[in-house]
Amino acid sequence: MILKKAFTLAEVLVTIGILGVVAAITMPTLVGGTKPKELEAQFKQAHSMLSQAVISVVNEKGIGIRKMYTIRTGNSYTRSTEIANAIYDKLKVVGECEYSTPVRNYSKTTSDVFIDRGTAYPNRLLANGMCFNVQVNAGMINLSIDLNGAKKLPNVLGHDIFFFYIDDNDTLQPKKMSELLSEDEVKDSEKYDSPGLGNVSSQSGDPCSKQSSQRGNGIGCAYYALINQNPDDSSKTYWDNLP
Repeated sequence: MILKKAFTLAEVLVTIGILGVVAAITMPTLVGGTKPKELEAQFKQAHSMLSQAVISVVNEKGIGIRKMYTIRTGNSYTRSTEIANAIYDKLKVVGECEYSTPVRNYSKTTSDVFIDRGTAYPNRLLANGMCFNVQVNAGMINLSIDLNGAKKLPNVLGHDIFFFYIDDNDTLQPKKMSELLSEDEVKDSEKYDSPGLGNVSSQSGDPCSKQSSQRGNGIGCAYYALINQNPDDSSKTYWDNLP
């Protein structure tokens, strides 16, 4: 009679327990590793989609849309609704976006974000699930987009919420950080904050840095996301090194 070896119940339970521990350790890493890639793919899709929409609008409205639609009369841009609706029509708006969770800045140091040149909360729902907004302000046509919609995290500037503008050549351009202010410089610029000017200190320099705690930190991240370069270290990639 040949005896066959088998695992005891205790050995099976121990093995299952070990596998459970290994899974608990590795799964967050695996899942976390795919998230930046998903956001990167969605960003590329959004950039292509917005570029095509701008081209289509220019073909219909004519060359020079930034100058045509940023005409200011008193305190209002009289043709802002017209250009916004033209872009919305190209992108197939199907509803509204409502944020039930706070939107945080790029460094995740505050959930009290402030964006004057483009809203922090893209409020138009597109057919593909993204959220989008057009805002004419400071002589610019500003575009903001949430890559995965209001209901899906992270809802963080520069992670899934990005800002673009249309330049004088009728081309979509990513917002880019012009300078990184120190904490002292931010405090110094606060003296210019007023109801008329907005919170200048919150967005000065169009920040995009893990070193910045400005409420508008993330405005200038689209450029770095587009070229996949970390704003704090040019030797690193953007998407694999989000704060």
